[in-house]
Amino acid sequence: MLQLDIREVNNQQELAEMFDQRWLVLRSPLGMERGSERDDRENGACHIIAKGDRTIIGSGRLRELSPELGSISYIAVLPEFQNQGIGTKLMEKLIAQAKEKNFKTVRLMSRINAVKFYKNLGFIEKDNPFDYLGIPHIFMELKTAVETASIQTKPASAG
Repeated sequence: MLQLDIREVNNQQELAEMFDQRWLVLRSPLGMERGSERDDRENGACHIIAKGDRTIIGSGRLRELSPELGSISYIAVLPEFQNQGIGTKLMEKLIAQAKEKNFKTVRLMSRINAVKFYKNLGFIEKDNPFDYLGIPHIFMELKTAVETASIQTKPASAG
């Protein structure tokens, strides 16, 4: 059984390794160049990795869109480690981080072939599918804050 460590990136070397792993999973299969796995929102984001045997095998990112809205992106698990629950563990860690940051809602952009995975975590589809990088995607979101309705009680009747 693979010993798995799921946590935030610790240093610049791990961040570079995470970008390599992200590129291998998400961009290389599309024939995209190195560098395409990054965007201008990396700084200030929370980067979570799944590390096994000193190698990053999974990763994901959480960032703030507004004080109550977070965005999860770049969920990537190396193909040989997929379907073993690693993506679920990454998502659970990212959702926990979102709750710690008091995000009431978390949004993501899912490839259509991954919708069931995110639905199993409680995400719901929003809007209509669209193409991104030539691949069908859809926006999904998860409410992380439970709205508490005020509970009214009837006064006990004198009897």
